[in-house]
Amino acid sequence: MSDNEIQPLVDQLAQQLQRSVVINDPAVRMLYNSAHFGDEDPVRVQAILHRDAGPKAIGHVLAQGVRTWTTAGVIPPYEEIGLKARVAVPIRWRGDLLGLLLVMDADSSLTTSELAAINETARIVAPMLVGQRPGDEDAAARERAIRDLVSTEPTVRRRALADLGPDAELNRFTHVTAIDVGVARTAEPGGASHVEMALRDAVTSSRPPGLTAELHAVTAGGALLLLGGAAPIPDNVSRGHAQRIVERMRDLAAGRFTPVAGVGFPVAGLDRAVETADQARLARRAASSVLGTDVATWADVGPYGPLLRIPADELSASALPVELRRLLDIDHGQKLTETLRAYLDHACSGPATSEALYIHRTTLYYRLGRIGELTGLDLADGRTRLVLHLGLTMMDLMRARVRQ
Repeated sequence: MSDNEIQPLVDQLAQQLQRSVVINDPAVRMLYNSAHFGDEDPVRVQAILHRDAGPKAIGHVLAQGVRTWTTAGVIPPYEEIGLKARVAVPIRWRGDLLGLLLVMDADSSLTTSELAAINETARIVAPMLVGQRPGDEDAAARERAIRDLVSTEPTVRRRALADLGPDAELNRFTHVTAIDVGVARTAEPGGASHVEMALRDAVTSSRPPGLTAELHAVTAGGALLLLGGAAPIPDNVSRGHAQRIVERMRDLAAGRFTPVAGVGFPVAGLDRAVETADQARLARRAASSVLGTDVATWADVGPYGPLLRIPADELSASALPVELRRLLDIDHGQKLTETLRAYLDHACSGPATSEALYIHRTTLYYRLGRIGELTGLDLADGRTRLVLHLGLTMMDLMRARVRQ
């Protein structure tokens, strides 16, 4: 249906109520708006001027769970951004959410008959919005093909390249970098649709310079971006783009979840996208666990990369090397273990380790000697050092997974 059919209904309702009215899409992007009636707030003004209410406002609306509403509800005020209370009515057609009809109600003065008029307008508008929905099936098929580009099955990847057609022209993806975006922590259950909307908004909100093409696929569990360039995309560009996505998602989250992203290493050609996507996925997992950051690149992951491939249910104390378990069995206060960790982290340099631990070098060598006496381990042996360092790194992952 055309704007000429919906806009008059919005204007008519606003005139009847003497209140500002807006219809947003399910992602809280403005589709139609009425004139002001003196009740506008800064958020409404921004939305009309820029066609974007801003991530904090959108996140606040989504955080109320509006995507699951079946009847009218209240969007509470958000004083920090100047948002006044609104009544929101979901616009649904055969169960599918097509939009949100919002009416300003800062003083909670809407009457029963006025609410009935709002609901009736939502009912009339619903079938009109059906015709305005983008080709959902085509979009879903395209995103499935993008996810198939990074399948572990070569035949699936080849079919995906063919299915994408012009979108996957190799000359547009001479070099490819993947970004994997997800959620490290969900504050409450039932937020999957909120996460997906935030992901879709964030991955399409900006595009870094120097790209020749971009593909993305989003689910409630995460988003995959494939950035194409004529030359390898510099680390600061891909990292910066991932950081902007995370920051916008953080505003959209309204405290309900914690976004995190990983960035893979550039590869030559879309047919090798599976490699950079795999790295991005592991970098995201490392960021949210052992690295303690919201964005990590493959270069940041270091020794954690191979260990992150170990299934969670197999990464337990029994998997630790026997040499390290021997030390842990006798070092209940962990002083010797932490001394050993610092010693290995500083390439077995006595001066650097003692400085890092703020202890005298004599104290350091005494502790290292005690480790040898109590465990029978030879810390001068290269293989022993490797096994111990590997075991300590595994412990980092185990502790991180327990915290999560």
